[in-house]
Amino acid sequence: MSSATEPEPAQLLVGSQVIGLRGGETVLEALERSGFDAASGCRAGTCCKCMLRADNPPPESQRGLRPTLRHAGYFLACQARPTGTLRIDQGEAPPTLQARVQRSEVVAQDVRRIFLVTAEPLEFRPGQYIEIFHPSGATRSYSVASLPADGVLELHVRLVPEGLVSGWLHGLEEGDSLRLRGAFGQCFHVADDERKKLLLVGAGTGLAPLLGIARDALEQGHAGAIDLVHGGLAPERLYLRDELSALASRWPNLRVHHCVLKGATKREHEGSLDEVAIRLSGPLGDTRAFLCGDAGVVRLLQRSLFLAGVPSGEILADPFEAAPV
Repeated sequence: MSSATEPEPAQLLVGSQVIGLRGGETVLEALERSGFDAASGCRAGTCCKCMLRADNPPPESQRGLRPTLRHAGYFLACQARPTGTLRIDQGEAPPTLQARVQRSEVVAQDVRRIFLVTAEPLEFRPGQYIEIFHPSGATRSYSVASLPADGVLELHVRLVPEGLVSGWLHGLEEGDSLRLRGAFGQCFHVADDERKKLLLVGAGTGLAPLLGIARDALEQGHAGAIDLVHGGLAPERLYLRDELSALASRWPNLRVHHCVLKGATKREHEGSLDEVAIRLSGPLGDTRAFLCGDAGVVRLLQRSLFLAGVPSGEILADPFEAAPV
């Protein structure tokens, strides 16, 4: 008598519903057969309209996705043929947490560096962003510059003229409380190739996520070259120079560059941020790029870096979209 155990049936778990998979059936086909309104398009793994999330998706269903999406468990339903149980994530909202201001300091003419401590631990990856709630209920998104091990959330907040939320945040003092929610975003480091060149480019407070990403990669033992290019309109708009220099001195594979559109001194490169980044970083065929800052700047960088040789799947970005003041 055989003692071999029966193989686990191929099935989907969607909430409390169990959907058995027929031989050779994809996740998309099973969802449609069961009456779910599943988004789809090309059904060939190209358009990504059928992308879902699960704990253990089949590796073949993640081919072509950005590394951060693969890391987070996203997969293409039209390409997934599970051999066991696949639990579909129905997208629970991130928690809302209470936080207090640990300290706050001015680092540039219109930029304040704010450190927050949450009442409960917040799960995040350096480079992701959180939403801050204004007392009126309005929310704004700010990227995290710190690492979870730091025990604080470091934000770089630019004061927007007549900005409701940024003006309020600039006025907070040590001990003041606020609410936040997160974390969100796909612009973070995944340690899947320690020799890959990393190019981090951002303007203004786009430095915040880049600082977190660079530190995270280095702490995880990334051995490839890392170029961090921080841009501003003029030298006085750049900040945290001493801290960045100290970080580069500690890690020999990290190079930090400063770029301004005009008025460069011996400490900065002058010119368009995309042109300077491409010129400084060298060959880009085996590069992963992280781009942060205002949406217009990020779109320009995405186009320029792709044309310069960075594969589209290796360009990660969370552009800062303008919000009503």
